[in-house]
Amino acid sequence: MPLIKLDSVSFKYPDSRTQALKDVSLSIDKGEYVAVVGNNGSGKSTLVRLFNGLRSSDSGAVLVKGLDPALRGSLFAVRSAVALVFQSPVDQIVSSCVEEDVAFGPSNLGLPNEEIERRVSAALDKVGMTELRGRPTRSLSGGQQQKLAIAGALAMNPECLVFDEATSMLDPRTKLAVLELMEELVTQGMTVVHVTHDMNDAARAGRIIALEAGRIAYDGSPARFFLNLPDLADDDPPAAPAGGGIAALAMGFDLPKTIAAAGLFGLRPSLDDDIETLAGRIASARDPCPEMAPSPASEARNEAASEPVFSFRDVSFSYLRGTAGEVRALENVSFAVRKGWRVALVGKTGSGKSSALQLFNSLIQPSQGSVISFGQDTKSASLDARKLRITAPLSIQRPESALFEIYAADDVAFGPRNLGISGAPLVDRVRKWMDSAGIPYDTFRDRMTRGLSGGEKRKLALAGVFALESEAVLLDEPTAALDPSSQKAVFGLLERVSLQGRTVVFATHSMEEAAQADMVAVFRDGRLADFGSPREIFYDRYDSGWGIALPYAVGLAKRLKDLGVRIDGNPLTLEALRETLGFSSAPGQAGATPESGGPS
Repeated sequence: MPLIKLDSVSFKYPDSRTQALKDVSLSIDKGEYVAVVGNNGSGKSTLVRLFNGLRSSDSGAVLVKGLDPALRGSLFAVRSAVALVFQSPVDQIVSSCVEEDVAFGPSNLGLPNEEIERRVSAALDKVGMTELRGRPTRSLSGGQQQKLAIAGALAMNPECLVFDEATSMLDPRTKLAVLELMEELVTQGMTVVHVTHDMNDAARAGRIIALEAGRIAYDGSPARFFLNLPDLADDDPPAAPAGGGIAALAMGFDLPKTIAAAGLFGLRPSLDDDIETLAGRIASARDPCPEMAPSPASEARNEAASEPVFSFRDVSFSYLRGTAGEVRALENVSFAVRKGWRVALVGKTGSGKSSALQLFNSLIQPSQGSVISFGQDTKSASLDARKLRITAPLSIQRPESALFEIYAADDVAFGPRNLGISGAPLVDRVRKWMDSAGIPYDTFRDRMTRGLSGGEKRKLALAGVFALESEAVLLDEPTAALDPSSQKAVFGLLERVSLQGRTVVFATHSMEEAAQADMVAVFRDGRLADFGSPREIFYDRYDSGWGIALPYAVGLAKRLKDLGVRIDGNPLTLEALRETLGFSSAPGQAGATPESGGPS
């Protein structure tokens, strides 16, 4: 008997005009490792909430261990069997202390104190939070909250653990540790369902279920999903046939990095390629042109062009200062941001990035030192904090939690309306930024905000921040929980805004995004470990002790150099690396040939 079985299930939210799920049938067996993928709004979160009775289908049947979750008498057994880690971890944090929060679930199972303590300790150890067990939950970073939510679910010792974008705000090393934990749980017999937008994560699963507009567009192996792709011209790929490998491209998904790299270099990719194997294959298959000019650099703008917009001067900050629970978030941080720069804040989970962002516009104030924003000390009694926060608005780590208007367009219009804009100019501005953020005005203007998917809410919140058309924008993990096409759209928007002379500061765990910034600030344990251009940070001064990964293209280029391949220009992207090596055909086309005439 399958652990989870859905038969012709459909579901529609009361405030929505469209069905979230349409005639979905699937079964998941004990011990399976399943990745659920799909664009924002495709129905992923709704689907997994059916697994433990958080949602009840409008039609069709849902069975968990043969029990119907819609029946009140079955709920305890169903939710004991299937634990869910929410997309927004704060939604399942119920206690003020870390260890008490992890103990909450096991306590409700009526377990003896010794067993509860054993489970709490084991769960915290598995997510690397043993040292934080006594910390107040309110002082945790977003990534630490995600780890706490995972620990709480693990402590329930369920038969199936569902992760709904539960790694989206984790640094690369912590994320890898959680992914390895998923694999370990599967080897121990647990069923793991991972909802993710990261195709590298999805490729680790044994099975991929892809949703499109509430229907199952693909259900099968990762190899068939990613690799059975015909040669594609520059035209848009055709619609995805159910079960066809082209579904990955047709739905706008990125390929896993190793596969994408192989495709860029005209090699037949293998799903289990790692960076060393792939580098060796490229090095042996290609003979790059020694005369090839390096790809154009994207260095920081001229520092002499303007005075700093923001300056940190020996800044320290502590949460719960002066109490027994005091947590030092930042210590002696100094750096400056100039007009028009895109600055990426990177570092391990809990390294101080979010705290730094809140200091820029005086949402919090330094415990020591000073922050100068647009020429004013944020601790000055004469500071107009409201004006500063309009000049430099912050999109928080979970911006969707700040939505409050009933209808989508009204939420985006709120800020501009408070600036005195009305009538046709207001409509034009709202339309401009909703369209730019990938949540089209004509489609979403009259949609109820609470009926939007998590990703749609995030894009709507970002549109509201950009609609202020402020001099600077502060963004905390702006692309977390967005599908690949939406991530690209948002990041392209950041580039366009900065080219207009506006300053953009964003925190990210994606080193591919950081590599596209003008400057990168590396945080480590609350201190500024380094500050420089992406090439300086990732090529000249990179330190593995920072706890951040290299951009994939940089790691691949360094490996190729180790193998004796000449690479000029220190490329930061796969496309730049391909061009530097002299490959002439379009990226992603099979059978590409290099200008140097090397073997195919």
